[in-house]
Amino acid sequence: MGKIVRYEFLGSPMLFWLMCSTLIGIPMAILYLIGATVGIEESLDDPTGFLEKYRSGESKHKKLY
Repeated sequence: MGKIVRYEFLGSPMLFWLMCSTLIGIPMAILYLIGATVGIEESLDDPTGFLEKYRSGESKHKKLY
């Protein structure tokens, strides 16, 4: 079984962009982005097939796995 790892930002996009808008806030925004992003690992029988279907656009309307 293969694994697919996806990263998802769970923080506030508004707060992130507010920090990015100031010169002093950019380093804080980068740390906020790193800290609020989680990695989610999913086990799939055929990760290559999943990626091909995902890139072709088939996954937009139905669940692939």
